[in-house]
Amino acid sequence: MSEDLNQLRNAIDNLDNEILQALAKRMKLSDQVIAAKNGAVAFRPGREATLVRQLVINSKADGHDLSPSVILGVWRQIMAASLSRQNGDLAFAVHDMVMPAAAWHMGSALVATSFDQMTPLLDAVASGQCRYGLVPANHDVEALLGALDQHQHLSIIARTPLYDMPSLHPAYIIADYLPDPSGDDISLYAVPAADGFTLTMIDGHHGNNAVVDAPANLPRDARLVGIYAR
Repeated sequence: MSEDLNQLRNAIDNLDNEILQALAKRMKLSDQVIAAKNGAVAFRPGREATLVRQLVINSKADGHDLSPSVILGVWRQIMAASLSRQNGDLAFAVHDMVMPAAAWHMGSALVATSFDQMTPLLDAVASGQCRYGLVPANHDVEALLGALDQHQHLSIIARTPLYDMPSLHPAYIIADYLPDPSGDDISLYAVPAADGFTLTMIDGHHGNNAVVDAPANLPRDARLVGIYAR
């Protein structure tokens, strides 16, 4: 039994080294990608969601018993490490309620300033003090929409985690651009109401750079405030 156990451990050690070499190669390729982008933003949540979904499909097709959340967790950290190499400006403004989600999403690459209210949090993102914002996805939505109305160049670009996890309160990620289409997206609209705004969710990616292709069934004064991959 001891000999068999040693062989298994040696096999795992060898495989870990192969994973390490593959990871180093991936990081080098990632560096080449950002160089080719010539200064374009590195964090592309639509692209990330497409990648993770395809990995889940490939895993099932190959008969592996890896759960989608395990695949997401591993690749989320790989992508966070890659992002930190590509983009040195990774300061996040994080609502206290979703600090665990921020730590999970960015791992050791997280540089965070904590806030307990929406308005000063979005002020920090709008002013450039922080590159991204993380806010609760299903808490105090009226305050979030009100703050976004004050900074209309900011948008919700992702919802994390991509797959629900019981231990994490889901968060919206906010930045000054819209995400790429992922193939399965939800567009978010703020609809003016008597006492503020309500949030309406529409299937599909309805933003085309700065051009908003609003669905016909929305009020004319509805405003696109974000898009995220589901």
